[in-house]
Amino acid sequence: MTETEPTTSIRPAKSQRIFIAIAYALLVVGMVATKAPFALVIWLLDGTMSVLILATATCAGLGLLRLFRTGAISWHLQIALAAGLGIGGLSFLTLCCGVAGWIGVGHRYMLPGLFLTSGAIGFLLRTPIAWKSPVSAENSWVRWLILATTPITAMILLSATLPPGVAWEEEGHGYDVLEYHLQAPKEYFDNGRIEYLPHNVYASFPSNAEMLSLFGNQLVGETIEAWPIAKCVNALIILLIGFTAYAIGRSTSVGCGVAGAVIAGTSGWLAYLGGIAYVEGGMLLMGMLSVGCLMQFAGTDEPKVAMRWIALAGLFAGFACGFKYTAAVFIAAPILMMIFVAGRHGMLRHFQSAMVFSLGCTLTFAPWLVKNSVMTGNPVFPLLGSWLDSDIPGWGAAESAHFDESHKPLPDEQSFVQRVRLIWYRIIADPDHRFGAVMLALALIAWLKHRTRTDAALTLLLLIQLLAWLFLTHLYARFAVPMLIPLFLLAARGAINRCKSLSGPFAIVLLAGATLNSFFAYQLYANHTERNGVRFNFEGATEAFTEGQLDSQSHVGFINTKLPDDAFVLMVAEARGFYIKRKCDYCVVFNRNPFAEVAEDAATPEAILDWLRRQGYTHVLVHYSEMQRLRATYGFWESITPSLFAQLVDSGMGEVAQFTVNDGARIYAVLYKVPESNSVGDE
Repeated sequence: MTETEPTTSIRPAKSQRIFIAIAYALLVVGMVATKAPFALVIWLLDGTMSVLILATATCAGLGLLRLFRTGAISWHLQIALAAGLGIGGLSFLTLCCGVAGWIGVGHRYMLPGLFLTSGAIGFLLRTPIAWKSPVSAENSWVRWLILATTPITAMILLSATLPPGVAWEEEGHGYDVLEYHLQAPKEYFDNGRIEYLPHNVYASFPSNAEMLSLFGNQLVGETIEAWPIAKCVNALIILLIGFTAYAIGRSTSVGCGVAGAVIAGTSGWLAYLGGIAYVEGGMLLMGMLSVGCLMQFAGTDEPKVAMRWIALAGLFAGFACGFKYTAAVFIAAPILMMIFVAGRHGMLRHFQSAMVFSLGCTLTFAPWLVKNSVMTGNPVFPLLGSWLDSDIPGWGAAESAHFDESHKPLPDEQSFVQRVRLIWYRIIADPDHRFGAVMLALALIAWLKHRTRTDAALTLLLLIQLLAWLFLTHLYARFAVPMLIPLFLLAARGAINRCKSLSGPFAIVLLAGATLNSFFAYQLYANHTERNGVRFNFEGATEAFTEGQLDSQSHVGFINTKLPDDAFVLMVAEARGFYIKRKCDYCVVFNRNPFAEVAEDAATPEAILDWLRRQGYTHVLVHYSEMQRLRATYGFWESITPSLFAQLVDSGMGEVAQFTVNDGARIYAVLYKVPESNSVGDE
């Protein structure tokens, strides 16, 4: 078929769409059951609860969407927009209840009750959804291409049932998840309110994703056992990104929508992010919705409707910033610049639109700015520490300098040439092929094929994001994830011809890319769940961590099962406290550490033991492997060394247990008992 030949006008029967949905569900369920049948049980229980959370959020979002009176839009886009508004609204509601102290066991049903009420009201006030799709000129087989996304979907569902800490090796096996993404909500729930945590600087980051985890804690009435809800919600948000890509592309044509869904739904990055409770999924969804609203704005001639669309775009950009600070430079600022390229109005209208967008963005990002302003004195704490002083518990000028220095590129990656080379090694030729060669190729030719304002605006977004990644980040591959937003949409447009139809040759290209991406994603998944072809069967295995069944987690199991319920453990060099069931204190490496200060100032080891007793600590866990790793990377307190604990042992601190790996060949941590008095040898 040539670019100028008309496509066959075939409207798929309703039964065809039903058959596709049934085939999609059967394929996904079959793939999951083949690898891990128990994963289906987890999805049947916790997954159902996660689906209900997002369904209720979408109902609430439908009511909010009606306020904008955007006019006639497809039901696909209406559902996507409502889901985004509902998710952002749920995070905001949870934040408000948390700051007010209406969380924890004592207020278990208040937050869910408010949420269900908002969902019911939103559903009653919704704009009726036009479920019928308009007649479109497209080949009948095009929609069947959606089935190419089933392998990645199955892997996302499988990965969501792995306990936090299994995936992925590149992320320190979910180090950040156990250190703050799930740990901070756990502490908020246990404390009964959201408050400043002087020992965990990351808890002061924007926390839309963490609020969803905290809401899951409220539903379950527990923290550790609520992790499946957090991961299942994250997986569903990731799947919503593919649906949103379809909804945005569908505004151009069915072929463009299907191409967008296939490209997004087979992305290695989505498979990667779907298996770990990070914040990028929510950031990507909100960024996609913001760009989608901008495209609606650009295609609307009615000034009032156009302003409503650009206001929505601003709200979603602010929600994206509420998931992660970097969205301010990777999503909000570039989309603001896109207004002047995508819009067809005069310069005055462009400036007015930019103002409306900025106000919308500020409105939904403001809760996190206000929270930090009140709690730390710096609205973007811990960023801009050299300009905005935050002399607060656990933080000061020295900590700000340490944080900034540790988040710069490595010394051998700081020159311009070295930075540019990393575009190849961490994006184009990423070892795990998470961007995918086909998507990059299709995105490259989109502008050459169509040359519209939309393509120019998306290209501008991509270029700004690339420059931001090069010069404003420490060049980790995951920080390039926002580039998926323009790449998905450009690649979808690159797959259709000038008649906006998806032809056979490009369908073959999409299937080839989907096959390659699925292969590499499965390799990544298998490397974390299999050894020599034998599966670990980690799905739902919380006890692998809480009971120390993994060698590397034996210290967690010992603390949870061997220490008395009233034990109070000081964890040194170990900040991953999520699975610990006893009362414990920890300090991330960037915060001011009271124990390090005492170790530096104390005249004798006995004085340190006195301080430990006054604080109420009964035990001290020292993770020597982490101490060594941190000292070689982010830095570690000079006053805390192995020799310090040797002196404390000589002064009466007893050694309770050693924890080893490699069949006992290496001691990675030691648990000590704080003596009740300074008498040596009473242990």
